[in-house]
Amino acid sequence: MIKTNQGIKKKTNRRLVDPFRVRARRFIKKAARFLALAGAVPVLALAGLWGYAEITTAEALSVKAITVAGISSVTAYEIEELSGIRKGQNIFIFDSDEVAVALKANPWVESAEVGRSLPDTVNIVIKERIPIALVKLDAMYVMDSSGVVFKRLLPGDDLDLPVVTGLTSELIGGDDAKGIQKGLIRLISILSGRSGFNIANVSEINVDPSFGLSVYTLEDGVRLEVGLDGFEEKLDSFERVLRHRGTLDGVEAMDLNDSKEVIVRFSTNVVKEGGQVHGKKG
Repeated sequence: MIKTNQGIKKKTNRRLVDPFRVRARRFIKKAARFLALAGAVPVLALAGLWGYAEITTAEALSVKAITVAGISSVTAYEIEELSGIRKGQNIFIFDSDEVAVALKANPWVESAEVGRSLPDTVNIVIKERIPIALVKLDAMYVMDSSGVVFKRLLPGDDLDLPVVTGLTSELIGGDDAKGIQKGLIRLISILSGRSGFNIANVSEINVDPSFGLSVYTLEDGVRLEVGLDGFEEKLDSFERVLRHRGTLDGVEAMDLNDSKEVIVRFSTNVVKEGGQVHGKKG
């Protein structure tokens, strides 16, 4: 051993150093393993391409059937045409999400799910829009249960729905600060679920940003002023007055916004009838 200014330094025992041929053999083995792994990458890539080609050209994986569920306003043929999927093509060629988006080009389609039943069947499930009213704008349009005005009414559309008037494009696309459109949807929903006076007895619903909603009866065209809330109670009041009077002859309008009395307007005068509370002539 020798001492230095930095401490004690051991001499190297050269007999403990691996011979050159041993170190060389170890290096060659490591290099060979690395090259084997590196060489496997293009081999695996080629194998993947070959496998993909085999799958996408296999006769057993050709589309033989396309099932379409959930439709009533559109036909299976229309859905198949929009999907772009053709019988005989490989079942893995198309992208399911892209097909679902393409199907929404039909205004009746709210959403779609596209799946595969191997080896040869494509399954399409459609969620259609539910029409609840016709909206009079520059022309007649169809509104769905979410308040979306989704298509123009065409001569071939067989829809027996109440007509909504007074609803502007600004109200449809705006923030609905006064809850007018939400109130409209709620009113139609309540009318659709009622017995007695219900949606089948309605010819028109008018929207007024200042005064709210008015319902026009199918028979006699009587205007029922119902505002923007409490629709069930107000319609109950109307039915009580109707039972009391027995007829709507000569009635022009009824203001149902007061829970204690119903104001009945005739062509010549105004009469107050019992409403939600009284249930009899006031």
